[in-house]
Amino acid sequence: MAINGRNVAGDVTALDLLTEQEATAFLHKSARVLRFWRTAGIGPAYVKLGKTVLYDRADLIAYIRSNTVQPSVRAAMEENCGAH
Repeated sequence: MAINGRNVAGDVTALDLLTEQEATAFLHKSARVLRFWRTAGIGPAYVKLGKTVLYDRADLIAYIRSNTVQPSVRAAMEENCGAH
């Protein structure tokens, strides 16, 4: 079985599931922000088992990486030149 392009058939032991509280600490965001993201359909992927919401650590890392901003050349030059 594939979920989000990943083959997970028989590989649930590879999941490192975090509670919402653990995910908030990992992302440095409040539970309210995570709930808003879920309602708005944005933010990291999550697993819902009944009423329990869990986050796979790999999905949180992928979300962080997808939101990593590389500084522009101009910003890097200004920083290195010390625009005084």
